[in-house]
Amino acid sequence: MGIENVFGADLLLLNGKICTIDSNYTIVEAVAVKGNKIIATGSNVSVKKLARKGAKIINLEGKTVLPGIIDSHTHPHNAAVNFLEINCRSTGIKRIKDLQTAVSKKAKEIGPGKWVRANGYNDSKLAEKRQITRRELDEAAPDNPVYIVSDTGHQAVVNSKALEIAHITKETPDPSGGQIDRAKNGEASGLLYETASKLVSDKIPEYTVEQVKVGLRQLWDQFSEWGITSTHDASGQMLGIRGYQELLAEGVRKVRVSLMISLRPWRAGSEDMLYSLKSLGIESGFGDEWLRVMSLKIMGDGSGAGGTACVYNPQHRGPQGLGLMTTSPEDMERIVTDAHNAGLRVSIHSIGDKGIDIALDCIEKAQKAKPVIDIRHRLEHNSCCTPKQLKRIKKLGVVPSSSIGYMYGLGDQYAENFGSKRSRWLHPHKTMHEMDIIAGGNSDCPVTFYGPFYQIYTAVTRKTSTGQVVGPEEAISVMDAIRVYTLNGAYLAKEENIKGSIEPGKLADMIVLDRDVFTIPVDEIKDVKVLTTIVDGHIVYQNH
Repeated sequence: MGIENVFGADLLLLNGKICTIDSNYTIVEAVAVKGNKIIATGSNVSVKKLARKGAKIINLEGKTVLPGIIDSHTHPHNAAVNFLEINCRSTGIKRIKDLQTAVSKKAKEIGPGKWVRANGYNDSKLAEKRQITRRELDEAAPDNPVYIVSDTGHQAVVNSKALEIAHITKETPDPSGGQIDRAKNGEASGLLYETASKLVSDKIPEYTVEQVKVGLRQLWDQFSEWGITSTHDASGQMLGIRGYQELLAEGVRKVRVSLMISLRPWRAGSEDMLYSLKSLGIESGFGDEWLRVMSLKIMGDGSGAGGTACVYNPQHRGPQGLGLMTTSPEDMERIVTDAHNAGLRVSIHSIGDKGIDIALDCIEKAQKAKPVIDIRHRLEHNSCCTPKQLKRIKKLGVVPSSSIGYMYGLGDQYAENFGSKRSRWLHPHKTMHEMDIIAGGNSDCPVTFYGPFYQIYTAVTRKTSTGQVVGPEEAISVMDAIRVYTLNGAYLAKEENIKGSIEPGKLADMIVLDRDVFTIPVDEIKDVKVLTTIVDGHIVYQNH
């Protein structure tokens, strides 16, 4: 709570409840900003003395201020192009017939032969509680290939034309890390799990950078409205990275992005990405405060909601087995070691308890061969994580990006899939906090698509959208949940020295709330709205 020996503040926030999220959870009345940095926090009197002539003053009138929200695992490129597709989350799509109607309408709109694409699909949210079939999609779009991806992104449903284009027949073997669902006669049903969906999606023409940029502008506006000032892109690839750079060059500076460069070992030539990064000498941390290389993203196991996560005991959804590793343990070990030795952190998709162990095995072997202090390799999602895995995470200094944001939209499916005993250990934030494991929180947007206060609400209440309470033993306080989405998120990106709290010397990323999140009834936390979002000392969103 000090004052830098620097004068001439451009922006003052006065008369507020400013929750700094510093090490002491200090609450102050005012904050001063010069340029893009916070220069002071404290009382109204002390901060006012720093104002330059003509400084902008925001009278908070007692409102609560937090550091900008850091969503530590999203897919902005995917979310951006989703705006171009059928949104299966639409309130108008409640039954299979509604989905058929939407597909038919889109097919007529784009013309014969063009791909009809849809996203956000969830069979358990349909009235029939079953998958739409390829034949039903054939009826809706007889002259178009159709590709419908689930909200988790771990399965897809396609029609006959799409299967024909991908040359999927009775004789087509399951690809490594994937499964083609089949009828009793061996014919593909149209449901494709994990890497099997890539057999079709790889045949679909890519979007353009311009299309991605249009979607990113819309997404950044939404993030600003939600109070998200930084995010970690969990699928960094060419179109998205070019889109970010071009928008920054055009002056669109609303959201800071830390990149997990995407590596897909099942795709030919994918490992050339790691080779290229090594050849260029690019290590984690390359970039600036707007766009930075953080890690190498490795897909591990499958989906918790879809029943393809890698587990020790059978699941209750999807194939109802022990799950899949989309990257084999042998390939993962080699890639992790190679990245580790090159100074690149890894971020490994890990949902099931066995999947988490496999990821930790790889990290442990790399660290033993070449110890690196505080490298902070990451586990993405870290969903079904029992005390056995937590002890290993603590010992290895691994940092989880926990998808507690799943709890609201997908919590019912997760609870069904894992059963009551294992659901006790879904996203165990309280135990991680007690063990001093620093974990971030995330939405996995667009897997779930709602604001961070829904996610904070679920961390505090452990309630799903239907009101089911899942793993109440792991509920945490509001303050701890806020920290998960601010300073902890910064720590996961190794940026805790420049963001994540409201302290002198840090970037001026802050949000003003419409109510005091610390004193309202907990069931109202999900209803909190952001009134003002400040990034880099500039107001990027204001709710009038």
